[in-house]
Amino acid sequence: MQSCDFCGENTHGVSFKLPLKEEHRRLWIVNMGKDAEWTPSESSSLCSAHFTPDCFESGSARLHSDAIPTVFNFTQSKNQMLKDTENLPPHQEAPTESTDSSRSSCSDCYKHLQATERNYQLKLAAAQLQIKEYKKNLAEESRKATQWQKRAIVLQSAIRAMKQRGSIPASRKTSTPKNNHLD
Repeated sequence: MQSCDFCGENTHGVSFKLPLKEEHRRLWIVNMGKDAEWTPSESSSLCSAHFTPDCFESGSARLHSDAIPTVFNFTQSKNQMLKDTENLPPHQEAPTESTDSSRSSCSDCYKHLQATERNYQLKLAAAQLQIKEYKKNLAEESRKATQWQKRAIVLQSAIRAMKQRGSIPASRKTSTPKNNHLD
């Protein structure tokens, strides 16, 4: 059974392998809080708990192609910290409650701030990727429109030439469809 590379939970079949596209994969790795040197294996995956509901196709467990995991808890829960202090060897002493709670509180706030900042950075990076994709699509559609305009001019010139030669009666009107998109 495969386990999540972030939380270690068994995924019970609901896991998502890291994307193949390098830019998209890099966003996943950054969100996971992994070092830049960390290289995921072919079986590296994340469980569905790390994705917001809008990352999924409606009514499905499938992710959108541009989904980016943003739900990560980088802070330990209070219960986990207490459990860790119970498991300390006898020669180590647990910090006092007031010192521990104040450090924990500051640490939790700082980690939460870092996680929030990381979320915003990821959302910005995702938006920038989306803009890049939109610009690419716009350029392609613009190129196609230019080609169609050139074809229309050539055809109109051919029709005029045929009318002048008498191949087409001059009284006959030619019409061009306004919204006929052929790809």
